[in-house]
Amino acid sequence: MKKILLVPFMIISLFGSKDHTFSLKELSSIQPGMGTVMMEYGYRFYVIYYAAKANNWDLAKYQLNEQLEIQEVGETTRPEYAEKLKKFESKYLTKLEKDIEVKDWIRFKKDYNEASEACNQCHYETGHKYIQYKLPAHPPTLLKMSL
Repeated sequence: MKKILLVPFMIISLFGSKDHTFSLKELSSIQPGMGTVMMEYGYRFYVIYYAAKANNWDLAKYQLNEQLEIQEVGETTRPEYAEKLKKFESKYLTKLEKDIEVKDWIRFKKDYNEASEACNQCHYETGHKYIQYKLPAHPPTLLKMSL
């Protein structure tokens, strides 16, 4: 949550002046929308899968923690989605967190698939049925999955 507050203060210190104080409306207008948040959220969700599959549980845990941080940004900047995001976290991401902790690939895969289905159901329920998460067939090339 600290990251969210830091950005507006950095902007004020870099671009603000004695003659101009940023309004709450101005600051809110530069915060990321849900589409921006979900791009990072989805990418990290993708990496989690392939990290776990490669038994790189530390990377999976790291990505899940980062996914939760970007979720907080969405909850703060788009409060109308906060309840759904928290529900998804408590119902699905906590299961993945436990699977990662005990390094259980079989259970992780099952819980991951359920979470993916829940993502798509949420998109449908929020009027974004045209957005359907699909796990890419290949691991990301930006990061090394295995140790």
